[in-house]
Amino acid sequence: MRARETGERIAVTRPLAHNGRVFWKLTDTDSEELVWLAFTRPDARSALARRKVWTLIPHLQEFLANWFVSVDHVRTDQRQWVHTNIDVDEARELALLAPQPQAEDIKRITRPEAVLTIDDIDRLKVTTVLGRGTAQALKARR
Repeated sequence: MRARETGERIAVTRPLAHNGRVFWKLTDTDSEELVWLAFTRPDARSALARRKVWTLIPHLQEFLANWFVSVDHVRTDQRQWVHTNIDVDEARELALLAPQPQAEDIKRITRPEAVLTIDDIDRLKVTTVLGRGTAQALKARR
């Protein structure tokens, strides 16, 4: 039990990182089902980049800067999702299980109301973030 508590404390103070990216599994607070696969860049140069959370859009094979997940990520109370820090290997596995976002969520991402402007919503290819193998497996999933 003590080792687990120590591991959890370390994960909070020093999240698992890969190439400057910290990966997150976002699950529904009630059902515990996977809702989003995301990453952050806590060591980015700009304050804005440090606040952003990019979420996987599987059918586009891209991670999009997501303003409403970014807002949820910094909340300390009443989060919509549980944010669990994961390593890159688990992120690669979860990429194949990540659900397609609803059309309303895609529209919401591209119409920011807080944190980001439309110009701040950048995209990164799955190949860049998780590697070619994950991108090919994700493409085969379709």
